[in-house]
Amino acid sequence: MRFTCYKNDLVEALQILIHSVAVKPMTPILSGIYLNLTEDGLEMQANNFSSGTTLRIPVTAESYGEAVVSGKRFQDFIRGIPDDIITLFGEEAAPTFAIESGGAHIDLLTMPATEFPKVKRQDTFGSFRIRANTLKNLIRKTVFAVSKDNERPVFKGCCFEIKDNRINVLATNAQRIAFASDVIQNHTPERAASFVVPPEVLRCLMQSFDPNDVENMVEVSYSDRIVNFEFDNVFMTSRLIDGEFPAYDKAFETDFSTRVEVSRLDLRGSVELIALTAREAEYNAIKFEIVPGYIKISSFSPDVGEAYKTIEADVSGDETEIAFNAEYLIDVLRVLETSRISIQLGGRYDPVLFREDKNDNYSYVTTPVRI
Repeated sequence: MRFTCYKNDLVEALQILIHSVAVKPMTPILSGIYLNLTEDGLEMQANNFSSGTTLRIPVTAESYGEAVVSGKRFQDFIRGIPDDIITLFGEEAAPTFAIESGGAHIDLLTMPATEFPKVKRQDTFGSFRIRANTLKNLIRKTVFAVSKDNERPVFKGCCFEIKDNRINVLATNAQRIAFASDVIQNHTPERAASFVVPPEVLRCLMQSFDPNDVENMVEVSYSDRIVNFEFDNVFMTSRLIDGEFPAYDKAFETDFSTRVEVSRLDLRGSVELIALTAREAEYNAIKFEIVPGYIKISSFSPDVGEAYKTIEADVSGDETEIAFNAEYLIDVLRVLETSRISIQLGGRYDPVLFREDKNDNYSYVTTPVRI
């Protein structure tokens, strides 16, 4: 095998593939990246049995063959190459695979290509198409809310709910829930479906999409066990998380007695500032005092001190005081996009609803902190 390619093409490919390289492999071959050069071009694969990725990049081939090299070391060396053009080569059964560029020569140890578990396309019963930027936005606005503990595995992923021509994506850790919705195309079969996708795969997807390609489409197919994402020259497959996602409708049905409209940037800047004190406070808590015309945001820590800030707000309904986990507010304020947002509150300890201005396709609910 011998070929030449652009460094940027290889770097971008490895950034996608590395997410499917096993960090603590059951067998060394799972820490590798498989390269297969044929008349159809260069195919690269990574597979950790929970997720697998296949992609192709353009190369200039001199001779064909296959090889498996350490994914992490391969990525590190390619990143470090200073020149734009790289030549890579190795013999069929040779113990090393060479990288040459700009006077540098690197020999990487190889693993037996015949032992690499190829990424396979499994049968699916449902599929739909969605714009890449739309899918990226759905993931970005929900994946931050997944649970980080192991008590409820189903909470450790994003739930994809497919109904007719719409997709709902949800994430929760039982103290908060993020919900985003949009339209899809060519949904088959025409019956509702629900499945939970690991967050690592979804974060990799977000990084893989070209933000400037607004016309790019993603083909999503799924079964009871796996989900596939296919776009450009990339095929990504992942096992689903077992379990049924709980009903969520009641989370958005709280009776609200106070409504606040406020500048998103003003609120975000204020919360991030006061949160510097909240880091040392119990439950990472910050307090909102909501009265006509403004919100006072404050936090106190016996080890740091006290901080507060007031911002203008349109307030209707009852005056109230309420406390939040600062992290839960910062997370959502970083993904909201409209210039103004609404906050709807009930009792002091009732769930609170955050929404974007004039956008019914996104909701975020968080429970208050008792202090």
